[in-house]
Amino acid sequence: MKKILIYTVGALLLVGNYGCKKFLNQVPDDRLTFDQMYEKKATVERALANVYSTLPDQDQDRSPSALGNIGPWTAASDEADYTLPNFSENVNTGAWDATSSQVNYHWQNYYKGIQAASSFMANVSKCTDCNLGGIDIVKRYYNEAKALRAIYYYYLVRQYGPVILLGNDPIASDAPLAAISKPRNSMDECVDYIVSELDAASANLPATPQAAEDYGHVTASVSDAYKIKALLTAARPLFNGNTDYAGLKNQDGKQLINQTYSVAKWTRLANAAKAFLNNANYASYALYNVSATPTGLQNNAFNRAFIATRDVFLNGWNSEIIFGRGGDVTLYQYSLAPNHQGASGGDKGGSFLSPSQQLVDAYFTANGLPIENDPSYTANGTSAYQAPDPNDQGVARVISNMFVNREPRFYANITYSGRKWINTSSNIVTSFEFNGNAGKAAIANTDYTKTGYTSRKHLTVAGWTSGRTIFTMIRLAEIYLDYIEALQESNPSDPDILIYLNRIRSRAGIPAYGSGTLPVPTDMKDAIRRERRVELAFELDRYFYTREWKIAETTDTQIKGLNITQNAPGFFTPVVTENRVFQKKHYLWPIPSGEIQKVPVIVQNTGW
Repeated sequence: MKKILIYTVGALLLVGNYGCKKFLNQVPDDRLTFDQMYEKKATVERALANVYSTLPDQDQDRSPSALGNIGPWTAASDEADYTLPNFSENVNTGAWDATSSQVNYHWQNYYKGIQAASSFMANVSKCTDCNLGGIDIVKRYYNEAKALRAIYYYYLVRQYGPVILLGNDPIASDAPLAAISKPRNSMDECVDYIVSELDAASANLPATPQAAEDYGHVTASVSDAYKIKALLTAARPLFNGNTDYAGLKNQDGKQLINQTYSVAKWTRLANAAKAFLNNANYASYALYNVSATPTGLQNNAFNRAFIATRDVFLNGWNSEIIFGRGGDVTLYQYSLAPNHQGASGGDKGGSFLSPSQQLVDAYFTANGLPIENDPSYTANGTSAYQAPDPNDQGVARVISNMFVNREPRFYANITYSGRKWINTSSNIVTSFEFNGNAGKAAIANTDYTKTGYTSRKHLTVAGWTSGRTIFTMIRLAEIYLDYIEALQESNPSDPDILIYLNRIRSRAGIPAYGSGTLPVPTDMKDAIRRERRVELAFELDRYFYTREWKIAETTDTQIKGLNITQNAPGFFTPVVTENRVFQKKHYLWPIPSGEIQKVPVIVQNTGW
């Protein structure tokens, strides 16, 4: 445990690839002493950059490792599979346990980030030139680190459940093992601490970015958004009166997960989300919309919705983005691009990220209905259809009927066989059929889609080699969805449920519920969950909410896709592409066994 928690000066000076500010790209001077590091603003900012570096990096999603501190969240959920082997395969087959290195590095990294934040907070006031010019930079940087420390605790509890709270002071490098041998705190204690720390940080941070260099930094709105995320995790069934964890107790008998369901946790969440949405200081946030379409694409509501739901992730720091992480995105985008045979550059990728048939079927029809409820929908046969791609107008392509007249988000997020490729200067029409230009037959290695689809979300319109500003970590639509889920559980008659749900649907270009076209759903909980699934697809959300809702035993047992071993028509027959193992113990990750060996007062999670 001591090895994990003690963060040396050398490690503290490592610089993370985060944000947009110049100091985040500086190279530290390892000849500085600890005291010298905090004397000057330039080196203080390098230390702060290191505190930020523990934030997970979605660009590493295709190959989870300690380097990007990212987990197997996409391909270990029922959203997708990765053809490129990674730790998600271990999770999906059950071939992992408390000794797995991936289990250990998340635990270590977040506690290192926590210790780095505490050390930074304890020393930043030593800076001699930070506040020149009358701006209290020390106070701001202190509270950024304070918020980040709470955010890292949030990431820990979301993954491992209740953890050990270390206190606010950094742990001395020569602290004896006994001084840091602490049992786990309860889930309620962890959440209360996270919320109180985020509240304290929020009160001392600017509401939103004040200048261009502030983007990528924690602001009050970012801190409040993470508070909402933490309260959501605490209120959902996994941690709210879950009797499956009745035996999860410390050695002294302390219950780690409260066994009594509390609607007050939903009310607390609803109040926090409403406060965010009503905060006049956050009024600049709005769902991203466009008033016109690109040249050549008819300017109608459907096409505007397609462009808006596509470009909200491509158009930098727009009105919807609350928090994001910068850096090189080409590795991730390579995973999205089909392996078009004979193509080059940004048109020929790895076909690694393969959306599931379950996700494809989850998108609504253009009528705003689930496919099973829309009598106009059929998965059989083909039709000539004009997709809303600006580079493919005037050509009605013959495609499978399962891709015809779907909602705009479907076309923004999914590349299917018969679709014009996204690169505006390319003439490629993608085919994932067995003998297609991105089909399995001509590909000698594993660079083909497992399911007959690739993801389009987050991909620039110039192909995978073209960069973009950020990966979105939190956006306003997520706050809307958190708010209405909390209201549905605590006050289901509140009219805000329909108001905010319909705002998301209207931006998505599908009919609002209760508008005359569609009735208000009788099962609003199901409607909210369906909306969340498609709105937040490929945003590292699905893995956690199927577990927090306690439905993963149903959703995470197999992946379906098209039959990539055949050409049409057999290709378009959905098949099971992967059977998966999910057991009750998998709702939480195990505590690394090495930690329990070092500190025996730490009890293991149930079932591990």
